[in-house]
Amino acid sequence: MPKPKYKAVIFDFDDTLVESRAVKWAHHKHVAKKFYDIDLTDEVLRVHWGKPLNTLIKEIYQNSDTEENMMKVLKSTKHEYLKKLYEGSLPTIMTLLENNIKVGVVSATTKHFLVEDLKIHHFPIEHFIIIQGADETEVHKPDPRVFLPLLEKLKKEGIKSKDIVYIGDSLNDLEAAHGAGIDFIGVATGLYSVEEFKKQGAKIVIKDMSELLQNII
Repeated sequence: MPKPKYKAVIFDFDDTLVESRAVKWAHHKHVAKKFYDIDLTDEVLRVHWGKPLNTLIKEIYQNSDTEENMMKVLKSTKHEYLKKLYEGSLPTIMTLLENNIKVGVVSATTKHFLVEDLKIHHFPIEHFIIIQGADETEVHKPDPRVFLPLLEKLKKEGIKSKDIVYIGDSLNDLEAAHGAGIDFIGVATGLYSVEEFKKQGAKIVIKDMSELLQNII
């Protein structure tokens, strides 16, 4: 087996490891209409998509209730709108782990929802080096400081920034990774195309998770 290019591969979650946008937009439209009589549009969702979940719901539900109550109604209907696992995600992660590559997730969703979704789709989270939700840092992508907890944790493992790559589906992911001094691989399963990623400086962009390993191992 060739020597891997990286010692740690860190993933975004939504629309990177799981198909999220279509089902979650439908979910948010349902909650907005049923609980707050808001006709939520794709245009509004597109503007705010990728923001930390607590910020997202305040914006799209127009601060119609307390954050706690808005989160509660969102959670109460979550089981009706489950995210779909991308076919290549689990095999890719298992192969990385089998090759002694550290694996983790840094996401804009809250830690509780993130862990719940990872468990639903049977990700081997007990072997992940980090699972970081948006509620665990004061800053968020595209701010590169969102990676400081990850960099500190990996430094203790003897892994330098040059040995880390972040995999994500958005330009915020790209900006944050490059700002933190770590490599980035774009995956064109979200809102952004291969061309848009490359225009913003992404050197490697894959169409889906099935193409990742050839760029790592």
